[in-house]
Amino acid sequence: MDIAVANRVNIHSQWVKKMQGNLAPRETLQTLIIRAPISTVTLLEDRALVQRQETLTLTPGLWRITIANVAPILADKTLRGTLQNASSGDRINELQVRRQMLVKESDLPEQMRSLMGQWREFQQTFQGLDRHRDGRQSEFSELADILERAMAEVPIDAAWGRLDVQDWRSQFQELFARLRALRGEIIETYQAQEKLVRQLNDLITRIQSVSRPDYFYRANIEVDLNITIARECELIINYIVPNALWRPWHQARLQQGENPTVSLRCDGCVWQQTGEDWHNIDLIFSTARPSLGADPPLLNEDRLNIQEKSSEIVVETREQTIQTTGLGTGMQELPGVDDGGEVRILRSQTKATILSDGHPYRVPIFAWETSPEVKYILMPELATQVILKSEQVNPSEYPLLAAPVDLIRSTEFIGNTSLLFVASGEKFALGWGADAGMRVQRTQKQEQKQDAISRWKTTTITTQIYLSNISNESRTIEVTERVPISELEQVKVSIISEESTDNISADRNGFCIWNITLLPYSQKEIILVYKVQSAPDVKGLM
Repeated sequence: MDIAVANRVNIHSQWVKKMQGNLAPRETLQTLIIRAPISTVTLLEDRALVQRQETLTLTPGLWRITIANVAPILADKTLRGTLQNASSGDRINELQVRRQMLVKESDLPEQMRSLMGQWREFQQTFQGLDRHRDGRQSEFSELADILERAMAEVPIDAAWGRLDVQDWRSQFQELFARLRALRGEIIETYQAQEKLVRQLNDLITRIQSVSRPDYFYRANIEVDLNITIARECELIINYIVPNALWRPWHQARLQQGENPTVSLRCDGCVWQQTGEDWHNIDLIFSTARPSLGADPPLLNEDRLNIQEKSSEIVVETREQTIQTTGLGTGMQELPGVDDGGEVRILRSQTKATILSDGHPYRVPIFAWETSPEVKYILMPELATQVILKSEQVNPSEYPLLAAPVDLIRSTEFIGNTSLLFVASGEKFALGWGADAGMRVQRTQKQEQKQDAISRWKTTTITTQIYLSNISNESRTIEVTERVPISELEQVKVSIISEESTDNISADRNGFCIWNITLLPYSQKEIILVYKVQSAPDVKGLM
């Protein structure tokens, strides 16, 4: 070997040994699988923020912590992890989700044998019913032929003078009875076969579903940690999942008596189908709507046109709802969570368990009790029923969110209603159903005439309300009727007080209110008369 080459080989081997001596030994990655149970879930309008916690005591080094069986549909970009009570050098190097699509294990041969056994039993039963029906149809045809021949011989026997009415009647009655019985058996057999065909179709569907593999997804969270000092620390994992939502739901109870009370409980109704069950967790209900985007309105042209004023005044009547706070009308639907424009955070009173099955679970949030003002009201234009109504103030520090309300009168569930948003300290009303002891009838008639000189038209409307108390208790009822309100000088509306009950007058909204007391088994008539006057150039009225 050349001396120069030998020197180069020697120098290279010495350099390799030196570099190997300078390299530190690679640290071993330690693994640990933990459960990290769900501790808190914050429910939003259409999603949920899940928090998992686990207390760890780890030795210094690199660790890969695996949290198994989390929701496969979690949003990866929302995955966050923190270490609490850790040293300054401890940190999370990486946080990721790993998903797997697996084949569901099942006792396929045993299931197939059981289902095929049921299929054979159904087939045998169907064939037996088929044979039974064929036999009954054959017997029915033979009896029908015998009956036809016997009826054909009746006029022949009568012509020969062989009249035995009793014998004919008994024979025909037996034949008809047997035919009716056979027809009933044939129809029952058809019905049994139709039912069996439906069962066979369902069974075939089950066999097809069992014969193919069933796939499902499994997800794990992997957390890579760098631990410098052995100490106890807490790992907190947060992520957001879809397929979870909540809506408020109230339950109100009225206790009648000398001192009536209304108690109300606010629940959070929760649905979730995220793929993971929530066991013994703290629930936080939020009205935040992160998915609600805000887009600026589009600018369009707004053209103004000038037209000549018509010589005729065309009027129309319209229904106007009197909007009030708290005591407004009930909502028709609840598409989302109405929080009055301010984000609210509510917490459950107890820990809850919500399974991932899509079923509703009601979790209590808060409850209160107050003394209401209870009275009977009647608005016969809307409904000819006397309604028990309570007005109460929301005494809690929490507002009542817009939601359905279950109504319980004493111990009896009487139905559902709904509430709009009710702030803390605000008065609101609840209806508790109709009074079965009251009968109401309402009639209305109109009379029209026109002044021969001024040509003004006058329409007189007479409303009659008949009340009857058929119970053995007296009732004090607040009766409300209304008259139209005119916004034009050419149309005048006035109440004829001398012809109306108690010389009633209307308030600024057109409501006429009577407080009527009815003794047991008594009647009362209420009359309201008003007139509508319109100028000759007014069209479209009445």
